[in-house]
Amino acid sequence: MENRSHALIAGIFTVLLTVAIVATAMWLNRDTTERIAYTLVTNGSVAGLNPQAAVRYRGMEVGKVEAIEFDTQKVGQILVQVGIAPNTPVTTATFAELGMQGLTGLAFIQLDADPAAKEPKPLPPSARLTIRPSLLDRVSASGEGLVAKLSTAADEFNQLLNDNNQRLLTGTLANLQSVSAKVGVLVDEVQPAARNISALAATGRQTLLSANDTMVSITKLAQDLNGKVGAVDRIAGSMDDVAHAANAFENNTLTRANTFMDDAGRSARTIDRAVDRLGDDPTAVLFGPQPGIPGPGEAGFVAPKASIR
Repeated sequence: MENRSHALIAGIFTVLLTVAIVATAMWLNRDTTERIAYTLVTNGSVAGLNPQAAVRYRGMEVGKVEAIEFDTQKVGQILVQVGIAPNTPVTTATFAELGMQGLTGLAFIQLDADPAAKEPKPLPPSARLTIRPSLLDRVSASGEGLVAKLSTAADEFNQLLNDNNQRLLTGTLANLQSVSAKVGVLVDEVQPAARNISALAATGRQTLLSANDTMVSITKLAQDLNGKVGAVDRIAGSMDDVAHAANAFENNTLTRANTFMDDAGRSARTIDRAVDRLGDDPTAVLFGPQPGIPGPGEAGFVAPKASIR
């Protein structure tokens, strides 16, 4: 009996010690991080998402999934309760998607911000965020339509390749082959002309070079002519100065010379008359000029006698 009581006491002690160790480990490993509660709303599938799944904001882990439950106010809607770190920028532009962790099939919450949103404002605690369909969900949703479109395209392709169209395609290929052969012959015929065109182009380049040289010579000639025209303009200016000087000489010097010549002529005539009188009456120098013969009506006038025939 005593041995059994000792064994029972030892068993009870072992069980209590194990429970204490487990409780201590759980207490030491408890999550004491402060988080803000938000509610994520979705009408789609949350397959692979479990409580304690990670919540990430653009790849950074910022919280955990706390609970997954149905919305009692709207049938078919699922509510995902999450706890997010206080420093996470959760705003009115923030949305959530389901992400997959590799090939494990486990899902997590991916948070991101809509870049097209204008003036986003911080969300208060317990606010609701919408879980958008992921890329896989969108592809799955559009899969039926895509399959229908592929089926329609296949039917149209089969109609395109019916017997009549195949015959037309065969004839078209034959015509293309014939046209290719004719084009090859035409290329062979065009090659000599192309070589002549090359020679003509070379001649044209030489002609252009010659024309360029000619234009350079014409430019130099025009410059020389401009210089000569300038010299002619200067000579014309000199001739104008000479004409002005000639006019001044004619108006001033020649007028004075003519006046002087007139005076000299009168003086010469006066001297001639004086010389003539001196020749006729030399005594006039000593006794002065003799009075002339009185004329009719003057004292001492004697009428001349009439001549006898």
